Amino acid sequence: MTEHTHLQSYQFEEQQFAAWLKTEKGASFMAQEQQQLAFLMPRAFGHYSVYLGLNAKLTSSFESPIKRAMALTANLQLEGHAVMDPHQLPLANEAIDLVVLQHVLDMSDNPHQTLREAARVINSGGRLVITGFNPFSLWGLWRQLRLKRGVPWRVNFLAQSRLKDWLTLLNFGDFDIKPVYDCSPAKWKTNPWLTCFLNPLGSGYVLSAVKQETRVHLLKTHWRNRMIKPSFGLAGATRQPSQNKQCLETN
Repeated sequence: MTEHTHLQSYQFEEQQFAAWLKTEKGASFMAQEQQQLAFLMPRAFGHYSVYLGLNAKLTSSFESPIKRAMALTANLQLEGHAVMDPHQLPLANEAIDLVVLQHVLDMSDNPHQTLREAARVINSGGRLVITGFNPFSLWGLWRQLRLKRGVPWRVNFLAQSRLKDWLTLLNFGDFDIKPVYDCSPAKWKTNPWLTCFLNPLGSGYVLSAVKQETRVHLLKTHWRNRMIKPSFGLAGATRQPSQNKQCLETN
């Protein structure tokens, strides 16, 4: 599910992806994704936020408690605040409170490194938001059967469960996943049973995770008890009478 042998440079893939967003299907998909992102932004708190990838400039304008936002892209045509390489972010360690990767992992030829970079710059308690394509959807089936070509069918389709495993190793938790682009009829969405079945089959998803705080517990050594209590299982020293004293007593 994570083959990315056909991917070229990230800058090239981002250009191709931006062109796909201008199509009817691409625009419809991104509209629903932006709606889910708009719901998540008020849940983030802190001082600095960074938005990477597609629509980074537009997403950074969403209403959020974090007022200092920066949009980073690999192409000047996308009108970001700065040009970046997602595999080597020009940011300090644990300096950002919110990082949004909008299909960055999908277009990266090394998604593990990209995810490690995002985890590096997020401080404890900070939030990471990732958007991606669902390999267990109808779109994922078309991709596996090679019924579709070009973008977005050749990019990485990362399973939500695998992504959660990667994030858990990077000390993230408190996961929240929302489906994107549900193609089912509107009348089906009113049925809660069908909704529970169809949500995991959405073409895309928006995943949110919080970086957990690492706590160090210091173990105090009870040195006073160690000095007083003898070692278990060792016999105590006994005093032996001298030979001179034994001779006097016999005489």
